[in-house]
Amino acid sequence: MTVGGLSVFLVCFVGFVALSGRDVSQVAVIGKLFPEPPKPQDEHGAPAAGTAKPEEKHELSDAAVIEASLGVLSAWTLPSPYSTSELRHLAEELKHRQEELEARELGIARREREVQENEREVEERMKSMEELRVHLEGLQQELATEESELARKRDAAAAGEDARWAEVGRVIAGLEDAEAGKRLQEYGPADAARILRSLGDDERASEILNQVQGPRWKEFVDAYTAEKARSTARRK
Repeated sequence: MTVGGLSVFLVCFVGFVALSGRDVSQVAVIGKLFPEPPKPQDEHGAPAAGTAKPEEKHELSDAAVIEASLGVLSAWTLPSPYSTSELRHLAEELKHRQEELEARELGIARREREVQENEREVEERMKSMEELRVHLEGLQQELATEESELARKRDAAAAGEDARWAEVGRVIAGLEDAEAGKRLQEYGPADAARILRSLGDDERASEILNQVQGPRWKEFVDAYTAEKARSTARRK
């Protein structure tokens, strides 16, 4: 703003001097920038008659002229848009804002570290869970294998048991009804039911079962019907 005001002042000053009719080259400070006008001469090259010597005047130095012009320049100085108190308040507010920004940056950095730590913890947990999942899958596979083996052994044992009872049933079925009923009662109700079921002939099984006398008949009948129901469900 100072440079602009000085430029405007110089332009106006030069314009005023030119309008006043004064020789611009004789003006202090800026006169050196303009050439002096030629002096009038006669035909012999001498100064023209009637030309008076310029009156001696008290010339001021350039520094004195500039110092004297400072008072005029002050009229072109633009006032500051803020007072001293306002500038002080603005500086304090900027300082406070800077402190808030620094505190916020520290908080954000702390949160970023916490987030990174949480991410590492989650990754470790995911890794542990993946290892546990693989281990559980291995245990499940082992259990499935053991269960399959147990089922195979159970089926094999059941098949062997059925074969043994089938052989006993074949022997009992070859006897007379009364003798078959007597031999059947030597077994318990559950074993007797398996023997009768191994015959594969419900009619022959009923004939032998009816030879059982007394209160044991009901126990043998209940055991035989239960065994028959289990066999039917197992086949389904």
